[in-house]
Amino acid sequence: MKPLTSVPPLDFQRLYLLPEQCTKSVSRTRDWTIPALHKLGINQGRILSVGCANGMDVLTLRAAGYEAFGTDLYPPHQDALPWFKQGSITAIPFANESFNAVTCLEVIEHIEVEMRATAVQELMRVVRKGGVVLIATPNRFFPFDEHAELVRFHSPFETETLSCGDLERLFGSPPQTIPWTGYFQFQRFGRAAQYLVPKILRIFEPRWVHRSPLNPHLFLAFTKEARNGKPSLAQDRP
Repeated sequence: MKPLTSVPPLDFQRLYLLPEQCTKSVSRTRDWTIPALHKLGINQGRILSVGCANGMDVLTLRAAGYEAFGTDLYPPHQDALPWFKQGSITAIPFANESFNAVTCLEVIEHIEVEMRATAVQELMRVVRKGGVVLIATPNRFFPFDEHAELVRFHSPFETETLSCGDLERLFGSPPQTIPWTGYFQFQRFGRAAQYLVPKILRIFEPRWVHRSPLNPHLFLAFTKEARNGKPSLAQDRP
């Protein structure tokens, strides 16, 4: 599977700890993650950020009253360290059913295809029944996205990105779509884009459009439900 970014893996920590990246994480958490949680009825409780990078999302969630924690391959900003555990999405270092919600933003597309089912099982394992997993990821059927580079191209015929259908099959249930508003800041495109682009992106919010090849980026919430008395997709771990 080819990499989705030209940034070498060992440079990610330095990249995400830059002041502008920390500011971007705070803005995204304030303007998108917290409103998304409210939309899903999660106004308090324990939240886990899987792939928390600089950890500014953890600090912003805690400032908003959530009991937030983070995990990633590399340590975050020092201010977030008290609420951080180093680990992988395929072996999340937290107990079963210990969170009301898990955020996994721009992470799953970087996981090897053969490990994605394990990653989803881990995400669902740490969520309580009735809790949600929030996923943000480029849409495989759209040929490019706005992410770590000015424009990042990917092929709909390759497996590095996922479609809504791919994610449904991994999670075993249909998701709820979440609005784009507040996720991307579009600073690199100038003030006009920061004002106009979010308004244009609203056309992708209806469910049938969000699931289609017209939509560049997926924003989905998967709810953990009980099946035959057992949590769906959860595998007990000590």
